[in-house]
Amino acid sequence: MDILTSIQKEYQTFTDKERSIADYILQEGNNIRNMNISVLAATVGVSDGTITRFCKKIGSASFAELKIQLGSAGAGNKIAHSNDLVTEVYDFYKTVIENSNKMMDMNALGNLADQIVQAGNIYVFGVGSSGLTADEFMLRLSRMGFHVQSVTDSHLMLIYSSILGAGDLIIAISISGETAEVANSVRVAKQNGAKAICLTSFTNSTIAQCSDFCFPVVNPLFVDQERFVNSQLSALYVIDLLCLVLLKDESRKKKMNITVETIIKQSHLK
Repeated sequence: MDILTSIQKEYQTFTDKERSIADYILQEGNNIRNMNISVLAATVGVSDGTITRFCKKIGSASFAELKIQLGSAGAGNKIAHSNDLVTEVYDFYKTVIENSNKMMDMNALGNLADQIVQAGNIYVFGVGSSGLTADEFMLRLSRMGFHVQSVTDSHLMLIYSSILGAGDLIIAISISGETAEVANSVRVAKQNGAKAICLTSFTNSTIAQCSDFCFPVVNPLFVDQERFVNSQLSALYVIDLLCLVLLKDESRKKKMNITVETIIKQSHLK
C-alpha cells in the first residue's frame, strides 16, 4: 500500500487540521517535494508540530520520509483550470483511473466476483449518485443471468433487509461510507444472516465496518473538489473490471449476448 492509499484509508480518522494537510497532499502532492515543513505548514494553515504528528499517523517517520514516499507514489498536481473544458474533464478522468489502478487489488476483485457468483439473491444498495451506480450495476449483472435488484429508496432498503437471509448478498455503494440509510440497512441485513460487500473510499467508515468485505475505490474529490464532475467514476471503473472478470465464464457471456441480440431485435420491430 503506497502512502497516498494510506492517507485515503485513514482520512476519516483525521482531525480538521490533519484533513487540510491530507487534502493538499492528495491534490497537489508534487509541490511538496520543493517545500520544507514550515512552508507546507504556512500553506495549509497549521503548525509544524501538526505536520510532524500527521506524518507519524500515516506511517512516515518524518516529513523528509513523507516527501520520499510521495515521490515513489507519483503524487501529482491538482488539475489546472483552462479554457479547454474537454482537456480539463479528460485530465480529471485520467487521474481518477490512474489512481484507481494504483489501488487495484486483483485478488480482492476476484474475491468480489466469487461472492457474487455464490449468492442466491443480490441486492445493490445506493442513494443519490450512488443509486444511479447501483442501477447500472444491477443492469450489468441481470444481463449475465444473476438474480439482482437495485434498491435506491431508503424505506425499501429496510424492507428488503428485514426479510433477507443466508445465501443473500447486499452490495452497498457509498463513496463516503457514511450514508446513514445504507449503513442502517446493511446492519439489519447482517443481523438476519445475509452477507454484505461495500464499495467505498474509506475502509474505516461505518458501512465498511458493517460489511463482511470492503472493496476500496478512489474518492474523486481527492483529485479535484472544485469541479462538478462524475463522483462515481472510480466505482463505475471497478464495476467495468468486475464485469469483465465475470464474463470469463462462457455461460454468463452467452446470456449477455442473448440480451444484446434481443434488445436489438426489439428495437428493429418498432
